[in-house]
Amino acid sequence: MEDYALFCSGIKPVLEQGIENEVVLEERLLSDFILELKECNANIIIIDVIHCSNDGLASIKKIKRKFPRIPILLIVNTELSDLFQDYISLGVNGIIFNSSKPEDLLEAVKVLQKGDDYFPPKVWVILKNYLRSKRVDLSTDQSDKQQLTHREVDILRLFCKGFTYKEIGASLNISPRTVETHKKNISSKINVKTTAEMIEFAIQNNLS
Repeated sequence: MEDYALFCSGIKPVLEQGIENEVVLEERLLSDFILELKECNANIIIIDVIHCSNDGLASIKKIKRKFPRIPILLIVNTELSDLFQDYISLGVNGIIFNSSKPEDLLEAVKVLQKGDDYFPPKVWVILKNYLRSKRVDLSTDQSDKQQLTHREVDILRLFCKGFTYKEIGASLNISPRTVETHKKNISSKINVKTTAEMIEFAIQNNLS
């Protein structure tokens, strides 16, 4: 029997454990969800792509097109690992496994509420292995790599390991605010907007 910790606990009760969390909308059909979402003041969208048709790809596209500013958190299993790159390319802001603990879901929601992405180390391990097995064409301009300083490359590699701002700062003996500044500089240099895109760049350029 597989471990479905989140589903066994019930996603809605887990989310509402925190006083600051309130589930304002819950729907099974995408059409109903999009229609009602217009009337709700939602700040995070959680999609269970395990039980979505087409692995949730079409649903994510439609939701992102209509509500581009609302971050999306996906609930996945390892069988969907081949699609992690597609999910990230579509602009999802976080991924959590159905076998994760309820407190992991709460942590993911808190991170997204702060405006950051939530991708646990397991996601990047799976994604890196997948990209390497496919022998991704490293077509990114090599000058992008040369623009990054040694410190920026170090920080990029730590992000690839799933480290937080605080953990990276402690590892490099700098403040979390300095880490954030470096991240902004990295994103500007390689022309990406999200942590996910930044890490995907690192993977494709053997910097992870």
